[in-house]
Amino acid sequence: MKKFKKMKTNKAFEYFLDNPGAAVKSVANRFKISLPHAYRLRDQAATPAEMKPFERDRVTENVKDVGLDKLLGSRAKVYGKFADNARLAQALKRTMADHAHEMSRDFTDDQWEALEMIATKISRIVNGDPDSVDQWDDIAGYAKLIADRLRGVPR
Repeated sequence: MKKFKKMKTNKAFEYFLDNPGAAVKSVANRFKISLPHAYRLRDQAATPAEMKPFERDRVTENVKDVGLDKLLGSRAKVYGKFADNARLAQALKRTMADHAHEMSRDFTDDQWEALEMIATKISRIVNGDPDSVDQWDDIAGYAKLIADRLRGVPR
């Protein structure tokens, strides 16, 4: 059974390598893998050559609105550094996707999005101000959206 799963994973990964713009959901359906696992494979298939390097000078020159710098500075005080948040949030999301795949769990798009948003909010709490109530409220909100839909009250 595990060998068969590995074959499907390898084929899906190769498909993403050959078709970097492929829709993740269709690849998951095509190769009969979970959506979270398909997202992980898509991310792994992205090669560094496809990623454009961050060009600090060009970005700084293009940011003419000093208000944006103030906004980003104030957000960093509450949420922590963006790079730190990204590293933790992506690690949480990869761990969830790997575990979901190992457990052969499938989620609807809204369930998976809620889980990913909750992971992002957890990252902000861990890296930033844990007393910022907004993150805690957002986590509760995402969970409530799914619970309500499951009860037949979509929002």
